Amino acid sequence: MKKIYLLFALCVFSIVLKAQQPAAHVVKDLKITILSTMLAQEGTGDWGFSALIESDSSKILFDSGGTRHVVLDNAKDLGIDLSKVPIIAFSHGHDDHTSGWLPLRQEMSAINPSAMSLTYVAPGFFDGRITPKGPMFSNRKDSAAYVQSGGKIVELKTWKEIAPGVFLTGNDVPRIYPEKNYPPTLKRVYKNGTIVPDTVPEDMSMVIRTTKGLIPLTGCGHSGTVNLLTAVQKHFQDQPIYAAIGGFHLLASSDEQIKWTAEALKKAGVRYFMGAHCTGIEPVYQIRTWADLKRGECIVGSTGATFDLQNGFVAGMLTMGKGPNAYFKK
Repeated sequence: MKKIYLLFALCVFSIVLKAQQPAAHVVKDLKITILSTMLAQEGTGDWGFSALIESDSSKILFDSGGTRHVVLDNAKDLGIDLSKVPIIAFSHGHDDHTSGWLPLRQEMSAINPSAMSLTYVAPGFFDGRITPKGPMFSNRKDSAAYVQSGGKIVELKTWKEIAPGVFLTGNDVPRIYPEKNYPPTLKRVYKNGTIVPDTVPEDMSMVIRTTKGLIPLTGCGHSGTVNLLTAVQKHFQDQPIYAAIGGFHLLASSDEQIKWTAEALKKAGVRYFMGAHCTGIEPVYQIRTWADLKRGECIVGSTGATFDLQNGFVAGMLTMGKGPNAYFKK
């Protein structure tokens, strides 16, 4: 009899606990604006990536471009006030994603001390890198100046909801499939001086849970696109993926790999796909065909292009062609 009472009490406690837990937040109002990528009908293009995420009442910058002032300049050209953005998250530590970090903090904090005051990275972000063409680079120097300015850096090893309905993966995307979506010539330098191939273990993506479905945002997708889709659906218990946006590092992939990736996107339920930065131009058109997407649903990313839940993509004719959501100049 005591066992029955105990089981009953545990069941009641579990029900009460669930009732007290807040409902999972679902983003109703979302706008993503590309502030750095190679193509530009507005602003300036560069070899890099950056996107501004405006979700309900939150504003987050994801990556900071490949040159120190390109995001600042493009935001000004587009009439976007970055001084109201308190958070910046980095997909990984390569300089084509981190170059604008310190200039953004310095210029925006002069207007608003809270601007860009919180930075999220994954473990390995501060390791040095060696490229075939240049000396070692590292984010350590900028990070020291950033902290001195009052900024705070948070390192994420696993998933975290950083704003209502907005998640970062940390570097917790298991590489189940051997996609190897990273440059083979880059080297990583550990603090003890050991040099190894750079597999970009700190690769981190953003996932936004919306009323239409999940939206992963990537800087380069070095963990692999299919690996990311798999991790996202596992974390959110097979909820559909509505859109996938960012750099996916498919520019050197074979037709077979791109077709396999497109089929995975289709299976996941993806209705919109934007391939920016390192995705490559031809792979985007291949994905459009193999994922059964239409002209305005699968586009090459460009500076100034936007995505929102009501309209989908809105972009210049350079990447959209002629259509209701295409413009020559805003």
